[in-house]
Amino acid sequence: MKEGLRLAELGEIPFDEKEILRYAMLPSFAPAPEELPMKESLEAAKGAVQCRAVWCRFPLKREGNELDLGFARTTSQGLKRHLEGCDEIILFACTAGAEMDRRITRAKLQSPAKGLLMHAIGAQQVEGGCDRLCRQLAEQFPDKQLTDRYSPGYGDLPLEMQRDVMTALDCGRTVGITLTDSLLMTPSKSVTAIIGMKERKPE
Repeated sequence: MKEGLRLAELGEIPFDEKEILRYAMLPSFAPAPEELPMKESLEAAKGAVQCRAVWCRFPLKREGNELDLGFARTTSQGLKRHLEGCDEIILFACTAGAEMDRRITRAKLQSPAKGLLMHAIGAQQVEGGCDRLCRQLAEQFPDKQLTDRYSPGYGDLPLEMQRDVMTALDCGRTVGITLTDSLLMTPSKSVTAIIGMKERKPE
C-alpha cells in the first residue's frame, strides 16, 4: 500500500428510513411512502454492506489562482472558498461495496419500486459510512477544525478530478473502487471527497 494511505473499516451502518425516503426522491406519481415495500427492501439489503474507506492527508498550498491539493491542482473557486483558512486537506474514498450493487440489480428486476428503494438504501448506507468516517477523523485530530465534504463534480470542481483521486488513493487496490470511461464509480454506491483542515481556535 502507498505510503500515507490509511484504511478504515466502518462496519454496518444502521438503516434510517427517513433518510432512505429522502434519497429515493419519489416522483409525484409514485405510491405513498407507506405503500412502498420498505420492510421487504430493508430485509433484502441486510448483510449487503460493510462500508470501507481509504484516506490520506495532504498539505494545501495556494499558488496564484491555483490550489495545489498535494495530489492535483485546480482553479475551482467553489473549493477555494470552501478551504478558506485551511493549510491541509484529507482526501478520502468510501464505498458500500459490490454486493450492494448486486442487490440493487436484483431488486430492479423484481419491480421499479423495489429497485428505487434499494438504490436509496445504498445511498443512505454509503453516506452514513462517510459520516462515520468524518466523526472518526474529528476524534483523531482534536486540535483541528474540519470542513464539510466537497466532492469532484460539485459546483465548479471538475468531475475529471476523479482520475487523480483514484490514483492518489490507489482505490482499486485499497477499497475496490474503479472508474468507468464516463467517470462513474464502480461500485456505484461510492463517494470521494475532500475535507479541509485548519487549526482550531482556542475557546
